[in-house]
Amino acid sequence: MRSVTIVIPTYNEERNIGNCLKSIFNQDYPRELLQIIVVDGGSKDKTVEIAKSLGAEILFNKFKVEERGKPYAIRTIASGEIIGLLDADNRVPNNEDWLRNMIEPFEDKDIFAADTLYYTYRKNDNLITKYNALIGGDDPIASYFGINDRYCYFTNKWTGMTHVEIDRGKYIEIIFREDKVPASGSNGFFFRKSVFDEVKNDPFIHPIFVHDLVKKGYKKMAKVKQGLIHVQDGSIKTFFRKKLRRINRRYKGEVKWEYNYDLSKKEIINKSLYMASIIMPLKDAFIGFRRKPSFVWFFHPIATIGLCFVYAYYTLKGMKY
Repeated sequence: MRSVTIVIPTYNEERNIGNCLKSIFNQDYPRELLQIIVVDGGSKDKTVEIAKSLGAEILFNKFKVEERGKPYAIRTIASGEIIGLLDADNRVPNNEDWLRNMIEPFEDKDIFAADTLYYTYRKNDNLITKYNALIGGDDPIASYFGINDRYCYFTNKWTGMTHVEIDRGKYIEIIFREDKVPASGSNGFFFRKSVFDEVKNDPFIHPIFVHDLVKKGYKKMAKVKQGLIHVQDGSIKTFFRKKLRRINRRYKGEVKWEYNYDLSKKEIINKSLYMASIIMPLKDAFIGFRRKPSFVWFFHPIATIGLCFVYAYYTLKGMKY
């Protein structure tokens, strides 16, 4: 059994933090080996009060920026051999061995990180929560370009990036190529603390962090055969607003990196035409429905075509992807 520190950044998360922490503390894992750090960016609601009452350690994020709060927490008070990253809107499924399963791959000394193979949802979860779980992330464009890192039902793959897979029973051992690393490192991502300072990590931009570690020689990762629930607020307006905020941050230079997932201009153009055709996203929604029946698939063409126009607009403005 290995010591684990789970880092959760928060800002006004009183609606989520309680359920998130309860889902972690319900795990069958020795309490003395589990440290939960809530890194709060100055919440004005009851986030901190709730987190304290449930047994989490509180670290106030002096930077007020999530991407700097995480490395601050890991360097200052994280004591675990394994670091786990969860957001307040994440829920650990009810199976009590979820955390044990996430840590098991680290018995292989060459595996530097592990995350879940897919996202999952509950019967009563909202449309956006279910849709994101079905496409393997929060952006169908990423799934079409193959840079997603969780299982997508319409592509029938967890990523389109070339890699080697070895089935190890409860998990799949992954060997990455340094020029084909998907956008990894977000919700439910666990890694060895010993590799943290091997690459630049402040600010902590998760796909850059993972890509740089792979380039450094840490190429073995695990995809554990279980899910994670990523709860959304259910608003279609919020769904698109979050993408706009992300794109704006890159357009304004707040988030920078040169790695473009080895996508050629020809591939980008062909995929863009495919997505904008209307007919093809409808076809993919039908394929997804056959694999995982849900009326949520009706949202897929809307999400895909809407985001196509958003990305096209910013591309024409000169943004590089």
